[in-house]
Amino acid sequence: MNDASQPSAARGQASRKLATPPPPRPPVLRSVQFASRPGIEHYFAELNARAPSAHREIASWGRDRAARLNLELVQAPSALQAGAAPQLFLTESRNSFVLNVRSQDCSAPAERAPHLLVGLVLSGSVRLQMLNEGECLARAGEGLVFNPAEVEQAQFAADSHFVEIALPREPLLRLGSALWAVPGAEAAPARLQPKLAPGLAQKLHFMAQQASGLLQQGDGAAPPLLMERWVEMMGLSLLHEQAALGPAAAAQPKRREEPLRPRSLSRALDYLDAHAQSEILLSDIAAAACVSVSSLLRHFNEHLGLTPMAYLRQLRLDRARAELRQGQAGRIAELAQRWGFQSAGKFSQAYLRRFGERPSESR
Repeated sequence: MNDASQPSAARGQASRKLATPPPPRPPVLRSVQFASRPGIEHYFAELNARAPSAHREIASWGRDRAARLNLELVQAPSALQAGAAPQLFLTESRNSFVLNVRSQDCSAPAERAPHLLVGLVLSGSVRLQMLNEGECLARAGEGLVFNPAEVEQAQFAADSHFVEIALPREPLLRLGSALWAVPGAEAAPARLQPKLAPGLAQKLHFMAQQASGLLQQGDGAAPPLLMERWVEMMGLSLLHEQAALGPAAAAQPKRREEPLRPRSLSRALDYLDAHAQSEILLSDIAAAACVSVSSLLRHFNEHLGLTPMAYLRQLRLDRARAELRQGQAGRIAELAQRWGFQSAGKFSQAYLRRFGERPSESR
């Protein structure tokens, strides 16, 4: 939920702690709290208009009927600013709904992003679709490190508690080049794997809390050298403790290490791939995989983060999109029926949530 450093108050929401016109010296800490759907929708509409580089859309209000959005925003000191616009050092968000954030400009070179972002998932889950890394999912206790210029789409699950920390990009890359320096070889920039293990995520959260507390003391004029050292410690922890690629491997294709999938899961995926257009029950998938339904559900959750039927739904949407792009789809209603959707309306809604565009826009 980046770019939230300057929220403005929604009409009729004066009783809540919303942002006011900034004083000559902006406060270090800002709190934004909403407890109604109209207020939340208005806030995101204003944010989309003010920061059009990304489009934020509520995909679902979740199981909890009470709509909530709480933000704690800590502005970075001048020593950590890397651009003309005010930069947040830390954003802490709690949301009761499913939020999709879609980039509106992935054409800009990724190198232009002045900061790398560290995202820590304290509860719920966050899913990123990135240009070079593909899809990355972080659940409660895990974290992600990423270049915001490379993120195509992000999805925050309902009831998520998420902390985002901005680290200046160039100093971090210089630290990585020095840390992995090879004698006699030209230094190459550090390459970080996006997924953070729970232990590292917890350590970074602690250090971010300490740095934020330092910023909030007195009038926020934290000693620049002390803040720089905190940020440097966070960068060194990232570079040293997570699985990262040093200069010796920089020229090699990046390989992801994933836990081996059980054969039963491979059989289930093969079955779904071959029968995506058929009417399929959960028991059919379990029978094809030669496991019980409970084991099937556990395997899908552990290795894919989805239920079998959710995976099937995504597979069908992907196939439908391929037909649209190849000009083989025909009418949208026929396409929806062919891929197992009860109506063109439900198909269009699911399509928009997954791809950020309507079926007619993919033709």
